Amino acid sequence: MIGLLTRQAKKHFEAILAIFALIAVFYVLKSVKGPGALRREKIEQAREEEHTTLLPRKWVPDLNKVFPVEHYQIPTHPDPKCTPKQNLYFLRTHQTGTSSVTNIFYRYGKEHDLNFVMYPLKLHLNYPGRINMLYLERMMPEKGYNILSQYTRHHQSDVLRIMNPGTIFTTLLRHPVDQFLSVFNNFDIKQEMKNLLPHHNPYEEFFRRPDKIAMLASDSVYHLIQNSMSFDLGLNTPHFKNNSAVDEFVEKIDSEFHLVLILELLDESLVLLKRLMCWDLNQLVYVKLSVNKEYSVSISDDIRQKIMDWNSIDMRLYTHFLEKMKNIISEQDESFHKEVALLKQINSDFSKECYEKVFPVYNGNKIGYSLRKSHETNMTCKGLATDDVTQTHVIGLKQFKDNLPPSDILMVRNHMQNLKKHNPAMLDWTDVYKVLHPDKSQPEKNEL
Repeated sequence: MIGLLTRQAKKHFEAILAIFALIAVFYVLKSVKGPGALRREKIEQAREEEHTTLLPRKWVPDLNKVFPVEHYQIPTHPDPKCTPKQNLYFLRTHQTGTSSVTNIFYRYGKEHDLNFVMYPLKLHLNYPGRINMLYLERMMPEKGYNILSQYTRHHQSDVLRIMNPGTIFTTLLRHPVDQFLSVFNNFDIKQEMKNLLPHHNPYEEFFRRPDKIAMLASDSVYHLIQNSMSFDLGLNTPHFKNNSAVDEFVEKIDSEFHLVLILELLDESLVLLKRLMCWDLNQLVYVKLSVNKEYSVSISDDIRQKIMDWNSIDMRLYTHFLEKMKNIISEQDESFHKEVALLKQINSDFSKECYEKVFPVYNGNKIGYSLRKSHETNMTCKGLATDDVTQTHVIGLKQFKDNLPPSDILMVRNHMQNLKKHNPAMLDWTDVYKVLHPDKSQPEKNEL
């Protein structure tokens, strides 16, 4: 009898221990924050901080930096007496074709010995955070900054503070369906969100529960998955579902940017930029540096609609500025379309004259070129075919050459030599060496 009671008591005790163990496990699991919880916590923190100034010290806008309104108006016809403007802010949006457009500004800046806003050898300015204003002001050249074309989020006060007076504000938009699909594929969202990997159609799986799946993305791509063009232009994620905030945002961008380029009307956009900046048409030559695959061709109408709904703010933004672009074009004189046709012809002629072969590289996401023998030393042909990372390195070496350690210079040399294997037409190390050492024609053997 006593043995029976002992066994029953032991069973009850084990059951109680099991219950306490389950309770302990529950509270432990509850205390562990998964990706979704961490993401929601960050969003809440952003909501609390969105009205907090992030400028490192008190700054009062300099009204002398803003020129009369005529300075920012797009002429309706060419003005042979105009003076070229050399202060430009180009807000880079992601997967919209900005590599080719930024190449124009890199080449123009180097040709006219202009100063770029950049951290040494970096393609971005603390994206998606704020610019380190104190650092840039400490490194500011004597003549100030002329061009800002690195990746950053738009904050008008930062740009007005750091840039020279009379700076022109521009950016580039792309149809949100194509832009989203380009992000989805080029940033390997399937790999980021591993639960999409087994599915034959990852788009359908993503849109079964997009909010939850998006929370699983890493910080490096999370802000690119939904309304990324609007995010790049300064709209914070907590405002995505606030219609009045979105309306104010679109109006704000319209008032702050003097020209918003449209990828689907790129040549027309560039001719308008040429008229606004008073540049020469030959300075706007470009070649494709990235492959804009037509991912949208293979998707269903249902997925296309879901992409537009998911990126509804980008759709509003794009639609607004597409209509505005069409209105601006309609106000141009008859020579405008002749200039557009001429730019297309110049681009075609340059490609035929410079390059022998064009081929995809890096899993088909980028474009490589090989030079014709007759143009192997042509710096324009080389510069056109050079990617934005290398262009940043080249400009950074020149602009910060007195402040860079030898290890950074060695890194750039190795980077360029490796890329040259894939894209033979790009700038090579000897071209950069001439800039760093104008007194020497060729690098020594140990410097190659």
